Amino acid sequence: MSAGRPRKAPQLKVLEGSFRKDRDDHGAAQSKPVGLPPCPVWLPRNAKKYWKEIGPQLANAGLMSLLDTAAFAAHCDSMGKFEEVTRKLKTLDDMMDTTPNGLQIQSALFTIRNKLWDQVLKSASEFGLTPAAASRVKAPEQKQMSLGGFEDL
Repeated sequence: MSAGRPRKAPQLKVLEGSFRKDRDDHGAAQSKPVGLPPCPVWLPRNAKKYWKEIGPQLANAGLMSLLDTAAFAAHCDSMGKFEEVTRKLKTLDDMMDTTPNGLQIQSALFTIRNKLWDQVLKSASEFGLTPAAASRVKAPEQKQMSLGGFEDL
């Protein structure tokens, strides 16, 4: 039997406009500090690059907590490895291997790439990074920077 829909973070409910204090009694989850945690040193270079590109945007939207290090690091690591494997698969021939009997089968690298992509999509939906997840998020309007009285010039 299915366990039902996965739970949403209260911050995501606030952005979607569906947060209700009388229904969401997860006080500890609401007090999670919003912000970008430091990038783990063990991440590969291209995963760190992805962390630095996407992490600040998630933190600014209120979708990243300082406690989300492990989940976001796993997402970035999968994305970095996916990028690396995809670079190695340049042609259709790279996606096929030949057995000792002469049969053509799917390459191990192609299988790894597909598994990594599944991991990327699953973890991306946790942070609102897929089109379906993003359609449910209504990011708050960005504050206009004050020009100190020179707005009309």
